Amino acid sequence: MQPDWEFWIDSQISPIIAKWLIERRGYSAKSSYSLGILGIADIEIYKLAKKQGNVIILSKDTDFTNIIQTLGSPPKLINVVLGNCRNDRLWQVLDVHLTEIIRLFTEQEIDIIELK
Repeated sequence: MQPDWEFWIDSQISPIIAKWLIERRGYSAKSSYSLGILGIADIEIYKLAKKQGNVIILSKDTDFTNIIQTLGSPPKLINVVLGNCRNDRLWQVLDVHLTEIIRLFTEQEIDIIELK
């Protein structure tokens, strides 16, 4: 059974990652396009995610790191620091670490994980 998490995929990351999270892992996932949050300030996205509850933001934007370190969680953050890479490479790295990331978010007081 999957934990009650919803992934929000930031605009710098392809919406295909949301699709793969749904199809390959059974998670609830939405891209910034399907959420209707394109062009909205990061702090506003944070506020929406906080209101929603168990949201994990997947982003390359360091602003989310600063916001969550200052204001706390939820939401949780997977900060992608892979640089420019193909979608299949990002998925490959995420998929390998996803179970452990969810475990750390769920069982420990970890708010931000860097995906390298």
